[in-house]
Parts: sequence; structure tokens; C-alpha cells
Amino acid sequence: MKPLKAEGVNGKAFADLNDARRRLSSFIAEVYNKERLHLALGYQSPLEFETAFAQNNAR
Repeated sequence: MKPLKAEGVNGKAFADLNDARRRLSSFIAEVYNKERLHLALGYQSPLEFETAFAQNNAR
């Protein structure tokens, strides 16, 4: 996953394997899945896409 390597790992030092796992899990959960814009979703974050989808299907 290029974005994970470029944004979540590149240039960062981790204390140990558990630290790396914890910080990368946090990056995926908080940044990649909620904030980062995705081409496949029309340059919306997953959170924006899901909100718009729910509003359009609530009718």
C-alpha cells in the first residue's frame, strides 16, 4: 500500500514491533479510513462518501 508507506511509515522510527503495529493501526483507522481522499470514491474521504450514501438512501 503506497499511501501507507509514504504517509504512515516513511522516515518514522519505531521503538519496537509492537510500537509499529500500534501506530500503523492508528494511522489506518484514523487517517486512511476517515480522512484521506480516495480516487475510487470520487476524491472523497470514506467518511464523506458513506455519509452522502446514507443520506441518498434514507428516502
